Amino acid sequence: MFKKLSERSLLELTDEEFKKFSDLIYQLSGIYLKDSKITLLSNRLRQRINERNFGSFAEYYDYIRKGEDQGEINQMLNAVSTNETYFFRSEKHFEALTEKIMPELLKKINRPIRIWCAGCSSGEEPYTVAMIMNEKNWLSHRLVEIYGSDMNTDVLDEAKKGLYDVKRLRATPDYYKDKYFKKYDQDTYKFDEQIAGYVKFFRQNLLTDSFDDLYDVIFCRNVMIYFDKPVQQKIVSKFYDAMTPGGYLMIGHSESLYFIETKFVYEKIMDAPVYHKDDSVIRKV
Repeated sequence: MFKKLSERSLLELTDEEFKKFSDLIYQLSGIYLKDSKITLLSNRLRQRINERNFGSFAEYYDYIRKGEDQGEINQMLNAVSTNETYFFRSEKHFEALTEKIMPELLKKINRPIRIWCAGCSSGEEPYTVAMIMNEKNWLSHRLVEIYGSDMNTDVLDEAKKGLYDVKRLRATPDYYKDKYFKKYDQDTYKFDEQIAGYVKFFRQNLLTDSFDDLYDVIFCRNVMIYFDKPVQQKIVSKFYDAMTPGGYLMIGHSESLYFIETKFVYEKIMDAPVYHKDDSVIRKV
C-alpha cells in the first residue's frame, strides 16, 4: 500500500475528497478550511497516510470517519492545525495583565488567580506569562496558577520539553533571554525548568470538550481566526461560562467579537484590547 501511494504522491485530494475531509475536520475541531487550502491539506494528510500505510485518501477517510481510533484522529488533527507563535507576542496584553488586571484581581479574590492560555501551541504564551509573573514575585508566593491547553498533542509535548529555536525568541527582551534560557545547542535554547514547573498543560478541544474549571483570565489569541462565526460564538459562550465574574478575556489584536453575540464588555487597557466579564461581586471559587 505504501508503494501504491508513493506512485501518486504528487497528486492532490480531489474536490470531493477535500470537501469530505474539510467537513469532518470541522465537525471534530471547528477548524474551517477554505477551498484554497486543498494543497496544504493534501500534503499534511499524505504524511499520515504514508506513515500508516493506507492505500488512498479515500481509505484513510473511511478509517477516520469510523471514529474507532481516537489516537489517529488526534494525529490527523495535529497534522492539520497551525502552530506558529513566539515568546512575548503582542506584549501589550502582558503589560495590561501585570500593571492593571492582576493588581485589581488580587485585591478582590482571596485565592490564587487562575490564568488559562487556550490554544497555547508549544508553550510560548503561558511561559511568557510565567516569566512576568515571576518578576512580580507572584509565582513564588503562589498568588497565581497558570494553565496551557491545546488540541495538538505534538505541540504540547514540545511545550513540556521546553526547547526552542532562536526564531521563537525573536521578540524576547535580552533580560528575559539571559535570565530564563540556557543555550542547549547552536540554535536551540532550554527554558528554565523551575519556572516551567509552574505551568500545567493539558489537551483541550475548544469545540467539543467541556471546560471543567473556572478562570479569572483567559488568553485565546490568534486561535479563533481558524473558526467560522458559529464556532466562534459557541467557544466565546463557553469561555464566558468558564470565567469568574470580573474576569478578562484576551484575544488577538487582529480579532474581534464585534459580530458575535456576547455578554463580554470590550475594554482597552494600556493599548491592549480585552473583554471583561463585568460583575460587581466577585464570588469565591
